[in-house]
Amino acid sequence: MSSSRLACAVYDAAGIVLGISATPLLPLLLLTRRGGSLSERLGRLPADARNLSRPVWIHAASVGEVLAAAALVDEVRRQWPERHVLVSTTSLAGRDTARARAGADAVMLLPLDVRLVVDRVLRQVRPCCLVLVETEIWPALIGGAARQGVPCMMVSGRVSGRAAARYAWARWLTRPVLAQMSAFAMQTDADAERIVRLGAPPDRVQVIGSLKYARGRGGDSAAEQTATEQARALVGGRPLLIAASTHPGEEQMALEACAPLWHEHPDLLLLVAPRRPERSNEIDELLARAGVSWERRSRLSGAVRPATRVLLLDTLGELPNLLSAARGVFVGGTIVPVGGHNVLEPALFGKPAAFGPFTSNVAAAAEALLEQGAAVRVHSAEELRAAWEAWLRRPQLAEEVGARGRALVDARGAVAQRTFEVVRRCLGE
Repeated sequence: MSSSRLACAVYDAAGIVLGISATPLLPLLLLTRRGGSLSERLGRLPADARNLSRPVWIHAASVGEVLAAAALVDEVRRQWPERHVLVSTTSLAGRDTARARAGADAVMLLPLDVRLVVDRVLRQVRPCCLVLVETEIWPALIGGAARQGVPCMMVSGRVSGRAAARYAWARWLTRPVLAQMSAFAMQTDADAERIVRLGAPPDRVQVIGSLKYARGRGGDSAAEQTATEQARALVGGRPLLIAASTHPGEEQMALEACAPLWHEHPDLLLLVAPRRPERSNEIDELLARAGVSWERRSRLSGAVRPATRVLLLDTLGELPNLLSAARGVFVGGTIVPVGGHNVLEPALFGKPAAFGPFTSNVAAAAEALLEQGAAVRVHSAEELRAAWEAWLRRPQLAEEVGARGRALVDARGAVAQRTFEVVRRCLGE
């Protein structure tokens, strides 16, 4: 047996052993919040995924990747209107977002990466190709696709320095797995170099760019226009600052930044959108200790009350529409060492952005925004306050900074079409 086949066999055997070992725990897992998704992760397809005809299967891990993949879904529909599209996600939040915004024919959770499970799913789905968005390396799934003759490719590929270090210890496995893939459309030259070091055949690797540049601005369709109008009505015309995709510690910083601003701008509204809405109870306690008036979005039936200073966004899918009403945005996961979330999101709506020093997950986009003068990097509540204060006092400045970001996104917006061409070539069409 070759070393490549041996590596994959070891991974498959480990998956089977772990699966058997976990079997006694399944009844307990069914009692948890995630228990309801267990059958889907074990390979039972949702009803709408069972009758698709040779779909394009696109896998996106969570919310940010799903929103980026939506641009590719749109391009597939435009170029191949007769084809079905299936989107899978790793997280429950990603699945909810995909159902609301991806435009796919069906959405499901990614099955457990165990050979017996993924082979069964692949036989049922019978995809024409498998498209993995960003950093998604699933050995059993990729191997199963190869055995069944399904072309598999990575698009909008990203391998951060930290991820490369994690994968490096398992190069014995990543090399044979990546060798089974047809193409790698990477975001940057650095991503391309890292994926080659992990074992991707160099002649299959190219730099295409990030699908996050390809996402269209909200308000283009009648449905989006209605959603945007509803978002603005919710805010009631008040100056709005947004702390988006926040993690523990970042909500506190946003509050500290806003505290002096409320003296000069008493009608200012701060919207806090945590990366994980399930943290809403924790943020409620923070807001109570801070002594500010707040409301949860899920409990509102009309506009925010005039006396409310903080709106806690504890729902999914509404943030993009609310961005259109913002004066300025802070992008989370950047003050704490998470690596950053989609710093391009505000630019899509022509809004100025601030983010912290930890942007390894979005390094190329962050540097591009900074170089264009479309964003500022902050390190403290005081620096964030200064940025927000400038945009509040000088609306024209906020518009100029946001316009630079939008111009950057527009200039790179052909990435969805380039990505589609990679998919087309892998299918021999």
